[in-house]
Amino acid sequence: MFDLQFLLNCSYAMVPALGFAMAFNVPSCQLVFCAVGGFLGYFVKFFLIHHGLHIIWSTFVAAACVSFYGIGWGQKYRAHPKVITVAAIIHMIPGTFAYNTMVAIVAIASGHFTDQTLSVAAENGLKTLFILGAIAFGLASPSMLIYRRKPVV
Repeated sequence: MFDLQFLLNCSYAMVPALGFAMAFNVPSCQLVFCAVGGFLGYFVKFFLIHHGLHIIWSTFVAAACVSFYGIGWGQKYRAHPKVITVAAIIHMIPGTFAYNTMVAIVAIASGHFTDQTLSVAAENGLKTLFILGAIAFGLASPSMLIYRRKPVV
């Protein structure tokens, strides 16, 4: 599982994290934490996918791990956790599924309506929405657990 190509892919996930962190004017002392968060998110997501977990659930767990990581480093260095986490999860955005959805919708709108194009549009559209929801809930869940003021019971 941990072959050289997988570790290279994990390190390639650091590039968009750094790029978006620089685009969002993250302080230079925090850039390395954004990059490591991108590595961590990619590692967890594809490790879980490789071991049979569905892409939606593995995205949720990976986003939650990145959020826990961001909260930990944010508290240690007195930075807001979202400074680290938002740039670190950029590579999890389901661009291929969204693209395939839009191609199918354009095909349907241009008169090529078939059951197959409708099925492709619905399947990829729902997958896109659920992955985006998994990212949002994965980023928000650790904050709700850690910063909770009232007791659960």
